[in-house]
Amino acid sequence: MTCSGCGVVRDRERNDPATTGAVCAMMEAPAPSPAPESPMTADYLATGFPQVDASTRTADYTRCLDLLDSLPYFKTYKARSDVLLDLHAGPTVLEVGCGLGHDARRLADLVAPHGRVIGIDSSRRMLEEARARTAPATGLAFVQADARALPCASASVDRCRIDRCLQHIRQPERVIRELARVLRPGGRLLAYDNDWGTFTLSSSLREATDIIQARWANAFTNPWIGRDLPRDLLDAGFHAVLVEPSVSLIRDFALADRVYNLSETLARAVRDGAVTPATADAWRAEQALPSRTGGFLCSLTAYTVVGTK
Repeated sequence: MTCSGCGVVRDRERNDPATTGAVCAMMEAPAPSPAPESPMTADYLATGFPQVDASTRTADYTRCLDLLDSLPYFKTYKARSDVLLDLHAGPTVLEVGCGLGHDARRLADLVAPHGRVIGIDSSRRMLEEARARTAPATGLAFVQADARALPCASASVDRCRIDRCLQHIRQPERVIRELARVLRPGGRLLAYDNDWGTFTLSSSLREATDIIQARWANAFTNPWIGRDLPRDLLDAGFHAVLVEPSVSLIRDFALADRVYNLSETLARAVRDGAVTPATADAWRAEQALPSRTGGFLCSLTAYTVVGTK
């Protein structure tokens, strides 16, 4: 649900200019005009992150990222990713799709005092917020750039991490090849992403539930990217590829609604004629029943995939 898409733009400011050094040479291409929003993409979490800078409701995306970062499941898999990356004091780490900088700040603490972290994102607004939340400090910088054409020298970083970003990007294999390019020999890439083909909701109204699941999942640019990651890393020349699945489980409908836009997805299905208003009312009423307390289930499988260059 998170992370921006891509746009090749000029970096405007950084928290620590010395951090980028020779690693990232700023690209001088002007920012492209954002693509016009369609009714399906306007401020809809499955499709809106690549167009955050064109949105009039940026706070919706900020709240989404803050919410996800606060959930125990996310804290657990991120802690595991730190172990799999074999982080230690000293390496240069590239965090692609850094958003508000939650993970970049954590990584900077882990590689301090001699390491450095560079957070890359296409969204100017996200990076402005990330910088505002980050105290000026040696070792952490934020750069606005395209994940498919990184402004980084070849063989210049020790670790790369990309988290829930490829689900939003066309040509994800191109991004992975770019990450391979900037990694030093022996460097390590960790990619985490969702497999929306595994997205499930509990309800006795199966037909409406199937529609909600499918419409939400298929709104992503790459809904199956999680299961495709091992092949993509191998095709890019990575070896010793490790795959670890993990399952996010939410038992509270209100929380699932905030994370997965369930009510909005249902409303769009009604507007498009895929679900009748009466069925939608019945589906909503079922989630509100006292008997649903503790009985609701929403799950999603994601994959952490690690490869060595």
